Formats: sequence, C-alpha cells, structure tokens
Amino acid sequence: PEPLRPRGEPMMKRWKEAQSEGKQLRYKFKINVASGKCRCRLEAVDNSDSLFRLRENENLVAFETSRYTTSPLIVKGAAAGPDLSASGMFSDLLRLGRAFVGSQS
Repeated sequence: PEPLRPRGEPMMKRWKEAQSEGKQLRYKFKINVASGKCRCRLEAVDNSDSLFRLRENENLVAFETSRYTTSPLIVKGAAAGPDLSASGMFSDLLRLGRAFVGSQS
C-alpha cells in the first residue's frame, strides 16, 4: 500500500519538515502512572525510536517500568485496521477515564 500522505497545508508542512530531517511522523500516547496523567500527540521520530520503522498495518506498545529501565519491553504486531483500531482505542480511553475518576473518589 501507498504511504499515508498528510492533508492540509499545516500537516503537509510538518510532514515535509520531518522527511527533510530523515524522520517519520508517528502518534505517541504516553501514560505516566506516578502523576496520573496521559497525553497523545503527533511527533517526528528519528530512526532510534521504536516507532520509526512501524508500518501502517502495525501497532506497537513499549513498557518502561522499574524492571525495564534501560530498554523498554516492546510488543509489536499486526494492526486491526484504522476503523477497528480507533474504536478500540476510544473504548480503552473511556475505560481509563472511568478508572481514573473512580480512583479519585
């Protein structure tokens, strides 16, 4: 399949900038258990990042824990496709949100 191309001028600018630096645009979702915060953002990653070689039909989760401090535990595999992945992620975010709200009570 042909690589995904960004639409719109701001995204095209970010994509071209990343390409010119030898980087790839990837979505990163991070959960900081200690602070109880999470974030999701689009980042330009270089070839030292596990996400760099990720194909559009793959998912990757990296666990950085007290046991995996020098090198994260990486789980990588086939993706279910954009629609199913998006609905699964949304479901997981709702579940995380409910768990977080419940822990604040």
